Amino acid sequence: MVTEKLFFCVLKEDRGWYFVEYRPPIPSYRFATLSLVVPKALDVVQVAKAMETELKAWLARYPIPIMVSAFDAKGDLYNLGAVRDCSHLIGFIDKASQEVHLFWRLLENKEIPADALDAGYLRTIYSNIPYKTSVDLQRERENHLKQLRIGWTIVFVWAVIVPAAVAILEWVSPPWVAAFVLIYSLWKATVKALKMLGKWKKSPREIEKEEEERRMRHHHYHCERNPEGFLRLKFENFEREERERIRSEALSLKSKEDGKK
Repeated sequence: MVTEKLFFCVLKEDRGWYFVEYRPPIPSYRFATLSLVVPKALDVVQVAKAMETELKAWLARYPIPIMVSAFDAKGDLYNLGAVRDCSHLIGFIDKASQEVHLFWRLLENKEIPADALDAGYLRTIYSNIPYKTSVDLQRERENHLKQLRIGWTIVFVWAVIVPAAVAILEWVSPPWVAAFVLIYSLWKATVKALKMLGKWKKSPREIEKEEEERRMRHHHYHCERNPEGFLRLKFENFEREERERIRSEALSLKSKEDGKK
């Protein structure tokens, strides 16, 4: 078995009344996953049949064990207990008979073929799907850390080095430079005093910032007064955002499919 870790991209396709997200196996997992996202509530029998149809179709494309699940517009798992023994469907192709085996139950690892543990086999099966290796991801992390270090260095220079350099220049520079710095400092102090006394006209940006801070303080005050209500509101926001994400994704996939026709 090849131990190299591969991280493949996700495939998304529109099916009209639902769309699918196919995820090749992540390292050390024996199966791929397929999610049916059904934005509108439908009969669970129809959803279960669609899951079986999708499983066979994806196994024909990529002969790797697969687990299929269905989710509603809020991202909640469809409960298929009324029509199936389990809400998850697992299937794979039997190498000896070439038959598709379907299981409406969660299987143990020893029951699932180990093909997905072979990175070389995955490269062959998923030759048309982009992927990154663990080395690629490590290189990206290192580049990100490098950018953070560069950003920290810039902040350090402006916060420490530049003020120190200004102080040194004031000490060694001609008297007119010191006078200029003094005038500038006095001007800044005057502006600050006028703002505190309300005699300095605020810019639109400052007014907007103050209003935003006022709303935040107001919101924080009422959240502390009613923590249960705040928790309900947070869950409602999460659900609304998830529904909007699913709706937008469905529309995006549908427009792409229409563009191909």
